[in-house]
Amino acid sequence: MKLNNIINTVKFFPFYLLFAPFWFSNGVVDKFYGVFFGTYAGDSWAGWKEYIAGNWAKKPVTDFLLVPFFDYLFPVLMLLQVLPFILLAVSFLKMEFMPGKSKLWLKAGILASLFVTSAMCFSQTLAGTSDVQYLFQFWGVSLLGFWYVENQEKALLNK
Repeated sequence: MKLNNIINTVKFFPFYLLFAPFWFSNGVVDKFYGVFFGTYAGDSWAGWKEYIAGNWAKKPVTDFLLVPFFDYLFPVLMLLQVLPFILLAVSFLKMEFMPGKSKLWLKAGILASLFVTSAMCFSQTLAGTSDVQYLFQFWGVSLLGFWYVENQEKALLNK
């Protein structure tokens, strides 16, 4: 019985270990911190604009639809990339990993990950960039993660 309690307690930790560091690195450090504190030349506003808009400019459709709006879209992307980390941190602080606790913030964090990855996949697919390959993989992991947490929460709360 003790082993079962341990398993039910730690079974959600892999999601914190996967999603929180990913979005901390890609959202908080690369985008937010890099842009506002200019830590690295490539992580500055101009560096990200050169990289992202440069990729978009390679295809006529994204050059027309997305490049002119980079200065409006990039702040939204920055916020979207920070959001999963914030939601996962709230979930962890609320100890949602404990058995019998609602996983509302954990599901919100994974859903935010799924949403931001989908938005990135959309633009990168239209632009035909190589980044779309890892984004599709992360999208799949996010989808499976949300499904797993949702089903496990139902199973734990219905016992």
